[in-house]
Amino acid sequence: MNILIIYFTQSGQLKDILDNLVKDIKDEASIDFAEIKLEKPFPFPWTATSFFDAMPECVLQIPSPIIPMPELASKQYDLIIFGYQPWFLSPSNPANSFLKSEWAKVLKGKPVITVIGSRNMWLNAQEKVKEDFERLGASHVGNIVLEDKHPNMVSTLTIIRWLFKGQKKASKRLPDAGVSDADIAATQQYGLPILNHFKENKLASLQATLLQKGAINLRPGLIVLEKRGVSQFPKWAKRARGKGEPGNPERMNVIKTFQRLLMTAIFVLSPITNLVAKIQTALKMKQLMKEVAYFKGVQFEPGKLK
Repeated sequence: MNILIIYFTQSGQLKDILDNLVKDIKDEASIDFAEIKLEKPFPFPWTATSFFDAMPECVLQIPSPIIPMPELASKQYDLIIFGYQPWFLSPSNPANSFLKSEWAKVLKGKPVITVIGSRNMWLNAQEKVKEDFERLGASHVGNIVLEDKHPNMVSTLTIIRWLFKGQKKASKRLPDAGVSDADIAATQQYGLPILNHFKENKLASLQATLLQKGAINLRPGLIVLEKRGVSQFPKWAKRARGKGEPGNPERMNVIKTFQRLLMTAIFVLSPITNLVAKIQTALKMKQLMKEVAYFKGVQFEPGKLK
């Protein structure tokens, strides 16, 4: 069995996740890793300016040039694992750039499993990835989501520390940033079920098995909160992009305004937003539970977050 793992990582966290995922099957399958690399990489740690200036192209899914990946055509693969992160409620720019590149044709006709490393919001990003899979002729058979399980405000502060200072480890007042070491190690449990489902020609039931093992923990309230962001981010993205490409001074006023509003929403309005989301969740629980079942699955229906 030939498995191809396509991924992007800045900090190395997603590579750790993927290494653990295939730890139990590396002796039973030929596994190749292919890292997505941009011709002009983003910085890490980021500056606030460079980070928020990446928003418009992420949200509007405008690709950047990637370093060619001709090695993807050197072998016939039986299964592909695609590891990525959400940025600004959309697939990261490198992930999107790969999916829009000529090298993504390796996905055509292949069963694909997505592995997401996120802070907490990943639904819209996954919908966009599923839409790309349909366009590319890939068969989406599984999804595993790892997220920061700390409270929203805590995870916000730790991700800011990690993004802008490069510090993942705990400080005096804040815990480690990102996905916990225990959760990363726990991804090892999914490897053998993936292999067995492939050998038994039962990939259609793989996602159900992964969910039984805890592959996705989705709170209904997260759907309500993410829908709000999805409705607003494109407006700011289009406004900024209309002023020019990344780095163009003409668009920096828009970017800075977006940054201030986002930080205000997170740190000032968050308690009110969370309360409203809880009320909406309680009032619409039956409908939300249907949506939870959809988002935990691998099927694609356009417009589910609108």
